[in-house]
Parts: sequence; C-alpha cells; structure tokens
Amino acid sequence: MRRTGWAVLVMAVAVVGGSLLVRGPASGAFAGSIAGVVVDVVDGDTIDVGGVGRVRIIGIDTPERDECGFETATRRLAELVLGERVVLVAGASGDVDRYGRLLRYVDVDGVDAGLVLIEEGWAVPRYDSRDGYGAHQREAGYIQAESGVVGRSGSAGYSCRSP
Repeated sequence: MRRTGWAVLVMAVAVVGGSLLVRGPASGAFAGSIAGVVVDVVDGDTIDVGGVGRVRIIGIDTPERDECGFETATRRLAELVLGERVVLVAGASGDVDRYGRLLRYVDVDGVDAGLVLIEEGWAVPRYDSRDGYGAHQREAGYIQAESGVVGRSGSAGYSCRSP
C-alpha cells in the first residue's frame, strides 16, 4: 500500500500543467523528453507549450519577421503542431538558449516538425556544429534533407515560393 502511494505521488509530480515527463538521457530543468499541447506558434521555429513554456526547435532556423517566407513558415508550423500534443525531445548541448527558451526537437505523431520544415523549404539546418554550436543528434539528417530541397532562394536559403 505504501508503495502505491509513492507511485501516485511520482505520477502527480510528472504531470505538470498538462505536460507529461517522459524519461530520456538529457539533463537539466526538463531532463529527457516531455509531452504537452502546443497553445501558440510564435514563429517558424518557436512555440508555446502548455505547462512547459516557450520552446525553440533545435537545429533549424526560419525567416524572421519582414523576411521572405516568415508568414508561410509560421503558418506551416502551426498547421503541423498548433493544438496538438507534441513530444519535446532533448538533444542540444544546453537546455535553454540566451532568451530563456527551452531547446527541444518537436515531434508530433512521430513526425519531426523541424525536419518537415527543412524538407519543404521553410527552414534551414542551423545552430549546429558547422556554426560553432555543439553537434546535435539529428544534425546529419537535417543537413541531408536540405540538400534535397530544390528552388531555394533568399539570403539565408529559405524558400520564397508560395505554398
């Protein structure tokens, strides 16, 4: 009976504001992976997750405001994740960036949202070992995916075509 009480307590602590802690190898404030529902899409590489806060997707970069592709990249990420339960997977050398955003891969229904954006031309692989940041687990796949994208244009290599 006592053991059951501890199990309930551990589960209650794991479920925080609708987010579920999932065991993983990383360390930090949110060690490993966590799941939660996306409540807002800030831009093409940043989301707000209920019970977690602001999350910056690891290993990708999308156009900034007033750059070609900003609205489309943001809209596409929203189509993928807004209102969906996502798994936030650790993988960066640090847990948070200089703006206090949690750094995570974002998987929805087993699909890597960052990889989708790269494959569709709305993001480029960045903030990796080529940029002086630490290598990340999905870096090779992101770079390979970018090489298959045709029609890239714009200063950072983003696709400036209509969807």
